[in-house]
Amino acid sequence: MTFTRRFLALLVAGLLSVALGEASTARQAEAPRATQALDHEPLLRVFLTEGSVVTVQLAEPARLTGAGPPREVGPGTLTARVHESGWRIDGSERLLSGPAVLSGTARRAGQAPFRVEALPRFGAKRSLQLAGDLVLQRVGQVVQVVERVPMEEYLASVVASEMSPKWPAGALAAQAIVARSYAAARWMERYDEPWHLHWHFGVDMAYHGWSERHESVARAIAPTRGEVLIFRGFPVLALFHASSGGRTEAFDRIKPGVFAPDGKTPIGTAMPVVDDAAALPGAAGLELSASHGNWKADIPLPEVTAALQAWSKEAAYRPQFGAVEAVSVEERHTDSGRVATVSIRHRLDGRERFQWMAATDFRLAVNPVRIRSLFWERCVVASKAPGYLVLEGRGFGHGCGLSQVSAWYLARRGDSPEAIVARFYAGAKIEKRY
Repeated sequence: MTFTRRFLALLVAGLLSVALGEASTARQAEAPRATQALDHEPLLRVFLTEGSVVTVQLAEPARLTGAGPPREVGPGTLTARVHESGWRIDGSERLLSGPAVLSGTARRAGQAPFRVEALPRFGAKRSLQLAGDLVLQRVGQVVQVVERVPMEEYLASVVASEMSPKWPAGALAAQAIVARSYAAARWMERYDEPWHLHWHFGVDMAYHGWSERHESVARAIAPTRGEVLIFRGFPVLALFHASSGGRTEAFDRIKPGVFAPDGKTPIGTAMPVVDDAAALPGAAGLELSASHGNWKADIPLPEVTAALQAWSKEAAYRPQFGAVEAVSVEERHTDSGRVATVSIRHRLDGRERFQWMAATDFRLAVNPVRIRSLFWERCVVASKAPGYLVLEGRGFGHGCGLSQVSAWYLARRGDSPEAIVARFYAGAKIEKRY
């Protein structure tokens, strides 16, 4: 790095440090945000979809309240629409202002009462069967559909979606403790908002609604009922990922500036960098070494160029990119070994240019499945036409918190769910809250 570039980097870092210090001081002076007490099983509100027109498929008759006198509707399709001065459910006599609630009356064997085409953050919609009450409410210019579901029912679906239900019960239970902690933190933080959790993993955790296969998962996680990771009196927004590759990443590098549900308490030290000797044997035992252990990616430079140009167009403040000619590691985090920033050499308007970029942004922009982690051991450009970015690394995912393949390995070895979780959240402790 040249003196000029390093000086500018230090100058920016200094200004940023001052700004963050002022923001931190201001935050400390603020009154803590009001929160709920985690002394009972929370009833979660899970966002499913929204639009000017939304539909719910009813497999059986359901009870509708809040839209005039309580009445029975279905089976069939229920449609809600936004109007200029309110919203309406087809068949209702008047425009509505407040929420309406759909409750199932008698569930048929092997079938949930409701089905909704859930809206993802990205990718295709997914049809979800749902067994909880559905709340329909107007928010701005759309009607939102939100499911009310008890925490433990929600967890059975999340664990079955985030981890194979065929894995050892100890691994499933460890995942449940982590997911329960995350959900409890969101429940406390968003207690006065229309919903607590989004069904899509791109926002929160993967929740795929009701399924009969979740019953075996529910039995596996039942012994951990009410167990939550606690840090300074609050449930931890506990992150997790597929494989650490041998060492985890620090929370503040994945979610900088995130606080506990009171909006004031820093939580980064609840999830520090820790060595994880179980990751590589776990990947090997699952026959996932090529994807979750030591991996290699050969990405054509034209693909890198196209991806960065598409990323650049998503926001006006992002830098422009020409044809990418090389990518190199600029900085690493010394404790985790993961790449912090990359330097990109590209040709724009006939000139050779260099652009720094946060490695996390680079991975997500190019392809987070092909660039499986930022735990890189090799980063070179192969000159063979059309030119390739060659990466070799370890692990899969952002690397913070529980490593799922490690949980599989440790559970097979006989470690308890609590012992597995404690390895990855060294700054927090597990408490039974309900």
